[in-house]
Amino acid sequence: FVMRTYTVLGLVATLLTLASAQSLKVGYRTERLSEGDFYKIDIRVPRFPEKQSLSALANREVAAIVNQFKRDFLQAMADNRKREFRMAEPFELQIRPTISIARADLISLYLEIFWWTGGAHPNTYYRVVNVGLVNGKPRVLKLEDVLAKGASAAVMERVYRRLEEVKRQRDPSREPWMPEDGIPREYWDSFILTPTALVWIFEPYAVGAYAEGTFQVRLSYEELKGLVIPIGVSSAIKPS
Repeated sequence: FVMRTYTVLGLVATLLTLASAQSLKVGYRTERLSEGDFYKIDIRVPRFPEKQSLSALANREVAAIVNQFKRDFLQAMADNRKREFRMAEPFELQIRPTISIARADLISLYLEIFWWTGGAHPNTYYRVVNVGLVNGKPRVLKLEDVLAKGASAAVMERVYRRLEEVKRQRDPSREPWMPEDGIPREYWDSFILTPTALVWIFEPYAVGAYAEGTFQVRLSYEELKGLVIPIGVSSAIKPS
């Protein structure tokens, strides 16, 4: 079994900024731990300026995600050690960030978590962090915060249809498997904001079989005209 090399998703590989608002200086913290050839941990996370309340909130959200995965991984390692369970390659936890927007009034990013604790295959998870100013106060943004009131279900129906298109393009030879009841509600908030679109990120197993891999569904602000709130969350959200 060959451990995969981390590859950055093609969504947003570098920091995106808009001239209309102050961009934030982003630092990074790296943590590497290992126990011989038993396991290794490799974590890289962004650090935003703590003096700004919105940045501090983003830092707390990122830290909460990372700490939870780290605790769960170390618990899994303790269980493996107790069972004397080993593999030819070290077990691994790897976390990498991709920042879409980092501004004084809006931060949007996702973390890709590579998780290998044994079993038939490793797993990949995605966790998003969206924080913005709502009525002048920093808040974690849910889908309902960036859409017109009552628009969430209609938008997720569009996401469902676009996902079906993406699946057909990926494998035109057969009818795609789709979730029977639409996009599971637990993934409605699994989106990032970019200067031009909302992009949903679905990890393996979220909307299909593991072998289907990760899916990304993009809906531009032009497509969502009249549904996305252009004022009140952030000036970064400006449908054309």
